[in-house]
Amino acid sequence: MSYYLDNDLSALDRLEDLLDAYADARLAPKSAVLARIRANVLAQAAAAVATTAAANRLRLVESPASRPRWSLPPRFSRAVFGLGFAAALMLGTTAAVLAAPPGSAFYNARVFLETIALPTQADARLARHEELIQERLDEAMAAATRGDTTAMAAALVAYQSEVDAATAEIGSDPDRLAHLEEELAKHTVVLTSLAAQLPEQTSIEHAIDVSSSAITKLQGREQPTHPSHTPQPGGGNAGNGGAGNGEHQGGQNER
Repeated sequence: MSYYLDNDLSALDRLEDLLDAYADARLAPKSAVLARIRANVLAQAAAAVATTAAANRLRLVESPASRPRWSLPPRFSRAVFGLGFAAALMLGTTAAVLAAPPGSAFYNARVFLETIALPTQADARLARHEELIQERLDEAMAAATRGDTTAMAAALVAYQSEVDAATAEIGSDPDRLAHLEEELAKHTVVLTSLAAQLPEQTSIEHAIDVSSSAITKLQGREQPTHPSHTPQPGGGNAGNGGAGNGEHQGGQNER
């Protein structure tokens, strides 16, 4: 130091400048430098924490003691998964069947499911039959409107089956007979109009024949029944006559 003080003051100034620069950079950095250093330290600390946490989770998963005691064995887990998948598949298939339009692959299955789901009470069962008959007719009309004769024919086949089932199950109640007959008469008018528009479609004619035949059967059940043996007029007189004959025979015996 004495060398610089005695011989070279400019060198001493340069040394002082270097010491000041070092102090500014290392011992008392500016705010921007401090912010950058702090951000780097925090980033490294967060990365270290994340790495440690991941390693701990991995050890817990691999450790047999960390597994829940109530967990199922692998084969039962696969069975439960299989059952769940089968249930989901069944629900999806059922929904597809119930929404199947006429002419589709699932339409006959849909008709079958709706048939076996009919109510057991007589009035409710007839009402459901009539709803299904109307639904089949509506499906046939919609198919005819869009020019889908295959779907129309499938709907009319289902219509005929439903009419036959309703006619067979309705019984002999006059009110039910009259109500179903009225509904079928309305359907016959609609089908006749459709046949006039599509005269080449034999499925429409078959549906009209089934409806007309059902109406005839219903009308036959509405007719009052007659007793097999008609009482002879004057039955009382015949009895009196029998008594008189008895008296006459008694008089002859007395003579």
